[in-house]
Amino acid sequence: MNKEKIFTLAIEKHKDGKLDIAKNFYNDVLKIDPFHQKTHNNLGAIFQSLNKYPKAKSCFEKAIQIEPGYIDAHFNLGVVLQKLEDHQQAKSCFEKVIKLSPSYVGAYNNLGNVHKILNELQKAKLCFEKVIEIDQSNTHAHFNLGGILQLLGEDQHAKKCFEKVIEINSNYAAAYWNLYILSNNIDEALMRLNKFDKINNNFVPSKIMTAALKAYKGNFDNFNNLLVSEHSNHSYTRSVKWVFSLPNLPKIFFNRWDFFNEIISQTESSRPFYEFGVWNAVSFRYLINTFKKGFGFDTFSGLPESWGNIKKGSYTSFGSIPKIEGGVFIAGKFEDTLPDFFSKEQPLASLINFDADLYTSTYCALSHSQRVIDDKTILVFDEFIMNENWEEDEYKALNDFCKNFGFIYEVLAISFSSKQLAVKLIKHTT
Repeated sequence: MNKEKIFTLAIEKHKDGKLDIAKNFYNDVLKIDPFHQKTHNNLGAIFQSLNKYPKAKSCFEKAIQIEPGYIDAHFNLGVVLQKLEDHQQAKSCFEKVIKLSPSYVGAYNNLGNVHKILNELQKAKLCFEKVIEIDQSNTHAHFNLGGILQLLGEDQHAKKCFEKVIEINSNYAAAYWNLYILSNNIDEALMRLNKFDKINNNFVPSKIMTAALKAYKGNFDNFNNLLVSEHSNHSYTRSVKWVFSLPNLPKIFFNRWDFFNEIISQTESSRPFYEFGVWNAVSFRYLINTFKKGFGFDTFSGLPESWGNIKKGSYTSFGSIPKIEGGVFIAGKFEDTLPDFFSKEQPLASLINFDADLYTSTYCALSHSQRVIDDKTILVFDEFIMNENWEEDEYKALNDFCKNFGFIYEVLAISFSSKQLAVKLIKHTT
């Protein structure tokens, strides 16, 4: 049997999902012709589907070595490099695909996702906009663009993207979920959740949030049932239960920018703000518009230790420190930089945004920044509730800090969807 017949048989078995047989046929082709680039590419696709990414990578590289202009092999290599978290090399692959084929929609989509991971949000935005320019009905591109716009604080434009997704595909459940996150009030949020549930009625977080929002309006029937259900220990349920245990029910918001706007309105705007955990500087840029001066603290190289399933080094800015008028940035681990910074007199804070996620980092930041906190300062915590182990992170850091330094706190505002909390510290008196 000649190689073309064997190759055809391999493709047939590959399409039928008989991967071991297909792999044997592909290897038979390579015994006859070691430079059959399509066979190397297809063999790589088999290894990719089996999650054997290093082997897949070698196959795609071999195909490209044989035919440098092999577009699909460059694309497939980029996808595998994403899986291997080699995002810089993946970016190069997708850029190569686009150079070879300027209308390759998948390459723009994947390149946009890589830019997002690399914290290159404006570049990601341009990629998804390019996909839409090529294919106006591409729901994934509209959805991805909406997600980027959310991160950039362009909520109204993001909302239009998700509405466009639904216009194209009314059963795109994730778009309804993101619209819920962009809601302006409880009634709108409940309406969005109701539409989401009609498409996906098995999503537990949606059921919990529906019960929570109804309880916020005074109807605790669903929430009380939730407390005795199999979902009573879900992180969302525990978070909502804690909120309802507070002496006073805080104001509720659905996205970080409405949340920030409310908190900003309660601050002394003539004072500077402080931010622990700058990352992509989106919140810093938003806050600087009001306060004109801010101090940002970050390693700028990612998390100094693992945080749950999030690996050490995640949320990195790759050492790039923002250049923002009015912004003063201090790079390094908090335990190394804060003692020296706060050993000198610093201005009292209007607002302090704690976005360091980790217990250790948050506690360190709280301990040192108490020198610039008074009864007018508002503290914002960015990952306070909703996560699987939220009680061990910023929540624990705040409570341990208050216990050790003689404070109690009043909760001013909450956002279940953005996981934020705002508090004022009160000196505890006996």
